[in-house]
Amino acid sequence: AFNHMSSELDRSRQAERAFLLSVSHELKTPLTAIRGHAEALADGVVAPDRAASVIGRESRRLQRLVQDLLDLARLNVRTFSVENDLVDLHAIVEDVVERHRGAAERFGVGLVGHAPGEPIASGDHDRLLQVVSNLVENALRCTPAPGSVTVHARDGEISVTDTGPGLTEDDIGKAFDRFYLYDKYGRDRPVGTGLGLAVVRELTSAMGGEISITSTPGNTRFEVCLRVPDQIDIGETAPV
Repeated sequence: AFNHMSSELDRSRQAERAFLLSVSHELKTPLTAIRGHAEALADGVVAPDRAASVIGRESRRLQRLVQDLLDLARLNVRTFSVENDLVDLHAIVEDVVERHRGAAERFGVGLVGHAPGEPIASGDHDRLLQVVSNLVENALRCTPAPGSVTVHARDGEISVTDTGPGLTEDDIGKAFDRFYLYDKYGRDRPVGTGLGLAVVRELTSAMGGEISITSTPGNTRFEVCLRVPDQIDIGETAPV
């Protein structure tokens, strides 16, 4: 009984640590966007109305995350709430490109978005934005200048493609494990905290979706597939 209690306590500690690491990663992205646009505003390189719009939008997302944390603390649980709404994927692409435009310029990497038509999916706008932001953030870090990162959306699907060094077949099977890529490439590539892809998988799964990877040297693509509401008449969109 003592051994069982000790084992359960250890698992609880590990779960709490993993959750706190995920929380810190989720909070980092909107804070980075707020800081980047505040500095750009101070340097006079961005229009005040544009900076105010981004800072306001990211502040509201940050407020939601903080509220989630307060709710979780009251309930003593370790999961985030995920809404099931109609998501405008065109807006997701626009938001993520705007959020990371400054970072792309600093890295010397091109960042473009494509969302032909009016693509939609079923999910949570803020959570999906976090998913795509994490993918874009990783892609920008790993893509050498003057490479490119492309975000593309169509009904029920959004993808991030980069021209970086790529992943091996073994990497693809383990890429979403916490710290796997960080432990393997941390000394050679700027791969971040090692948590981004784990958070991506958890949030995608929570929205009822799936994520896949295809990779060759010079072309790596992360594809997030979500459900499309049955009651909505879906028009044809251009293929990726």
